[in-house]
Amino acid sequence: MITFKARIETIRNADDTIAYERIKVPRLDKQHCDMRRARNHPRLGSYANSDLFPAMLRRMATARGVIPYIRLDQLPDGVSVDAAGFLATVTIDL
Repeated sequence: MITFKARIETIRNADDTIAYERIKVPRLDKQHCDMRRARNHPRLGSYANSDLFPAMLRRMATARGVIPYIRLDQLPDGVSVDAAGFLATVTIDL
């Protein structure tokens, strides 16, 4: 499970109407994961403490269609966004 906070960015049409909203996904790293759960993950478990772990996280997120942006009107499976505060909390379940 990957969790991070980010600002919601509004994309506008030429006539200044809102086209959609999106969130830029940061460079995923160990700080975005629950490492206890990552060590028990079937694919990531053996790499959780290695230097290969961030690249594997990015690869799995790219396969889900999450990187580089998450459109709020087209959320991929396993992605939830809580936009209640100033920063939105994004949770990606791998």
